[in-house]
Amino acid sequence: MASSTSIQGVYVNVPTVDWSLFRELIRKFGWQAETREQLLDRFIVSRPANPGISEEEIMDEVKSVRYAK
Repeated sequence: MASSTSIQGVYVNVPTVDWSLFRELIRKFGWQAETREQLLDRFIVSRPANPGISEEEIMDEVKSVRYAK
């Protein structure tokens, strides 16, 4: 399998009837596949439970820079 520095992520729409064939191709090449839902779930799990800064603090910072005179 290729190293992680040479991996290109792509999104492909595959007809449901061809999904098993496509999964077999993925398996034979040693590629990895995940659905949009799996990708979103992985992203959500990776987020910190208690972020270091709140949305309000971010907006206050943006406003102070944008509207500073």
